[in-house]
Amino acid sequence: MYRPDSRRPGFTLIELLVVITIIGILAGITFGLFKSANNGRNKAKAKGDIQAISMACQSYRKTYGDFPVCATGADDSYRKDLLDQLLGRRLIRTTTPGATPSLLAFDDASLPGGSTRKQRGFLSHGEINTNDNSKIGDNDWKGGSPGCFEFRDPWDNAYDYRYKSLNTPTAWLSPNFLCVSCGVNFIESSAPGVMPAANEYWDGSSTMTQTGIVPATYFDQSTSSAGPFRADNIVNWTN
Repeated sequence: MYRPDSRRPGFTLIELLVVITIIGILAGITFGLFKSANNGRNKAKAKGDIQAISMACQSYRKTYGDFPVCATGADDSYRKDLLDQLLGRRLIRTTTPGATPSLLAFDDASLPGGSTRKQRGFLSHGEINTNDNSKIGDNDWKGGSPGCFEFRDPWDNAYDYRYKSLNTPTAWLSPNFLCVSCGVNFIESSAPGVMPAANEYWDGSSTMTQTGIVPATYFDQSTSSAGPFRADNIVNWTN
């Protein structure tokens, strides 16, 4: 008497391993393509942001006679002073002919209009992401510890900026300012929330950030502590 085989058809262990391997390979390829496309979009956005910052700096110079400057020359002050000036919070002004310029609040009593003076920005609110977009339109900066204090790139790292500082203006030899995103290839910090180190933006010496002179080897892919380091060509200049 014929009895049909009651065993259910199924996959062998080898067949399952092959399928899992193929799925893993396809997932890896898909993730790689997605990551590459995402990085491409982010790089395009960063280049657009730097172009917008550059155009705003040009407009600022037409209005006040110079690009945004730094009050103290401290590393973190460049980013803060850039944002304050492009958002219209502060402006460069020489109160006495021949004297050293200073950065004044937009409604400083010595300026025409004084406390009734209107804030004049050179970027639209939210045009470039900041560390806290909710604070762009208010006066949180007047208390000395602003909540919104720097422009951020698509990787949520600060755009860094260098130009003249008011305490050493003659040290800057370049006719232009420098603005850079350290890009996708920065070395991630071991501590969450810590910004990339200065040598992820600039070369390892202090010459570039003090004079504005860009070394010919700036875009070399060096990992030496002496630099130069990678900026993925997301800068406002060309070598």
